[in-house]
Amino acid sequence: MSSHLLKTLPYEDGFVMPAEFEPQKAVWLLVGGAYSHWHNGGFKIRETQVNLAKAINAAGTHVNIGVPNDLYLETEYIFAGLDVSIYEMSLDNCWPRDSGAIYVKNRKTGEVRGVDFKFNAWGGDSNGAMISYANDDLAARKMLQATGHDRYKTTFVLEGGSIIADGEGTVITTESCLLNPNRNPNLTRQQIEEKLKIYLGFEKVIWLNEGIDLNAGETDGHVDDICSFIGPAEVVCCYTEDPTNEYYKVFQNCYRILCNSTDAKGRKLKVHKLTACKPFRITKEEAENVLVTQGVGQNPDGKWRKEGDFAVPSYANFLITNGSIIFPIYGLDTDEEAVKCLENIVAGRYVVRPVNALCGGSIHCFTQQVVK
Repeated sequence: MSSHLLKTLPYEDGFVMPAEFEPQKAVWLLVGGAYSHWHNGGFKIRETQVNLAKAINAAGTHVNIGVPNDLYLETEYIFAGLDVSIYEMSLDNCWPRDSGAIYVKNRKTGEVRGVDFKFNAWGGDSNGAMISYANDDLAARKMLQATGHDRYKTTFVLEGGSIIADGEGTVITTESCLLNPNRNPNLTRQQIEEKLKIYLGFEKVIWLNEGIDLNAGETDGHVDDICSFIGPAEVVCCYTEDPTNEYYKVFQNCYRILCNSTDAKGRKLKVHKLTACKPFRITKEEAENVLVTQGVGQNPDGKWRKEGDFAVPSYANFLITNGSIIFPIYGLDTDEEAVKCLENIVAGRYVVRPVNALCGGSIHCFTQQVVK
């Protein structure tokens, strides 16, 4: 297999981004990354990723794993017995949804290729989340080499978690992220929409105002913490009637916008209310057990996580793969309600597979699907 750098544009070549609920060949995980971002040396995150791989395998999907050389043997050991392929690659962190390739497909020929977007660690020097991200900016091309797919390269900054696609020309995103000057400061809203069209095939952009992770060093409001397509013209959106929930107004506003939106084919969206996660904060123990790291964005050097910081969990941050929904739970009293809520919504169309996730990113963030 080989991966060739292409000089054309995906949309002009007939390639578009499929929906997540379409058939998949594999799902990527990235193991390792900056230990300073995780308490207790990152051991809990690796435990979560093993359980995540088990759930993905249970859905009948193969797992590809990228891992730096210092964790290769550990990864081979902890994922032993699972349906995985392990590839050595230098990494700064572990978020293939955002730093990894986005796979696109030609509907007529069935050929799959990949798009390698510019990654600047959620904002670069302007309140970004990491000071070092050169290795992660190379992750997409390494993933495409591993899977043998030809590559489109662009300097347009885009994270996969900032978009939700229906596979039929519609994308949902947030103004707080894609219009943030720390991503593509020289592009207008119209020019950004054009980039989304020529690289991923989107004909209609539905703009939400903002997401829930808006503090410095976060994602500036990724949409995959708000909603997800579960079928053509069908969306689930986090929702709460509790005004004491810190994200009450955000969820209410996003739900209202989606209910009044149509997709690229002119269909009115069917919007389901998904239980909103009970917000929780970083504990003292977690905060004390992370390493001091070089200052990110405009922030001084210090602990990456502090006691009392929002953990920003979301039940919308799930992965759909081959008829299953790999669903994040957090050890909260809203977990059971959320699982039942989604099971009622999908009504047997998907198998809901709960996996205990971590704060500061969740199931969707940990993964990136390879289109079949």
